[in-house]
Order: sequence, then C-alpha cells, then structure tokens
Amino acid sequence: MRTYTYAFGRTRYMEEVIDFLHTAFGKRHVHVIDIPAGSGEFAQYLESMGHDVVRADICGRDGFVHTNMEKPLPFSTGEFDLVTCMEGIEHVLNPSLLLGELVRMTKPGGLIVISMPNICNLWSRLTFLLTGTFYQFSPSSLRQTRGQSIDRSHVSPMTPLHLIYLMGHYGAQFQEWRIDRIKKKILWPLYALLCPFLKLCTHICTRKIVPGTYPGLDKPNQLLGGYKLAFGRSQIMIFQHTSIKK
Repeated sequence: MRTYTYAFGRTRYMEEVIDFLHTAFGKRHVHVIDIPAGSGEFAQYLESMGHDVVRADICGRDGFVHTNMEKPLPFSTGEFDLVTCMEGIEHVLNPSLLLGELVRMTKPGGLIVISMPNICNLWSRLTFLLTGTFYQFSPSSLRQTRGQSIDRSHVSPMTPLHLIYLMGHYGAQFQEWRIDRIKKKILWPLYALLCPFLKLCTHICTRKIVPGTYPGLDKPNQLLGGYKLAFGRSQIMIFQHTSIKK
C-alpha cells in the first residue's frame, strides 16, 4: 500500500514561489507555515532566507507539527504572516474546509500561496474529451483509504476561477497567478488555431459575471483565454487575507 509521497529537491513551482517571496518580502523576515511540508526542503530554504517557519505535515516527523489537512488545523486565528500550501489541496476530500482554515490562520494583510495541478491546460482538456478524466487525475491512481493513513492521490480537481471564488468567500482576495512550466508545447499550433475562438467564448461566458464574485480578478476572460492557462502544468495562485470571516 502506498504511503504519502513527497517532492525532493527544488521543483519549478517552488522556484516560482521563491521568486515571488523575494519580491513580496525582500529582506523582511516573517512567520510562515508550510503545509503540507513534505520532505521539508522548501521550509528549509525559507529558513535560510531568515523566515520563522512552521513545518506542518500528516507524517509528523521530528521538527514537524503533526497536521491532518482534512480536519480543523491546530493553529491560532491570524497566527501567520504567510501560508504556503503547495500541491496539497487536490489530495483532500473537502478542499473548501482546508481553504477556509488557511485563510483563518493568516493575519489580515497576510499572504496565502497555493499551487495545484492546472486542469485547464489544453492537454488536460483533450484528456478529458477523450477519457472523461483530467490530466493528473487518473482514475487508476486513486486509493480508498478506509481510515488508513495513506495517500489517496489526486481527488479534488479545481479550476482557477473556482479557487478564487472559494478564497473570496473566506475573505482572501486574489493577487497574482503564475505557472511552473509549459506543458506539451507540441499543442501550440492547435492553440494558435483556436485562440480567436477561445477568446470569443471566454468573453461571452464571463461578460455577465456579477462584480465582486471573484475578488481581485478584474478580467476573468483574460485569465481563461490566456496562453499561461492553456499550457501551464501547475497553477500558482497568491491571495491576500483582507478580512476575518465571522
């Protein structure tokens, strides 16, 4: 039976987050939680930058706080200046509960950085068209946990608009959207062919969006019809906690 798996080394999505943090904080040191911390390598790099870092993970090794992301998190409201949750949301059965907890434990004005698979890239859309499943959400990878502490794999796909909507519900405003690397460049001719149609369709489907539905996202059609969404492997999204939800 497969236990929890972790990324080792500095991945491309980690590099993107590090680049953002250098810009956002400069030489200022802040209180950070990395959840799930996995191997701990990213948290270690944050510490090398001078940040005070809490490692939270379900495996709870020495130096880690044992944390189950499918339950209320054992941290105080407004405890952290920065929350990083990379490649974790897609592994939980109730991602909305986890997102609410991430916002709750972030100070007003603090930042939340989330990365997860981009199910809206062209390769994923073609995979769904042909198989009915998204790229990186293969039905053959799933496992029933039945109460066991094992990795069930990717069970909760989420589009960027869905994530922005849910974070807005909990009081966090969208700030920035990035990708880690380009996926399937071979599909560029298809994108070039479809691009005018994609832009027209995204304009039509977003023109009646009620203002404030996606806090911080002024032009949803540009995100949905853009090159990054069509080719990004993982989506990296930055939010700012703007209020405490009562």
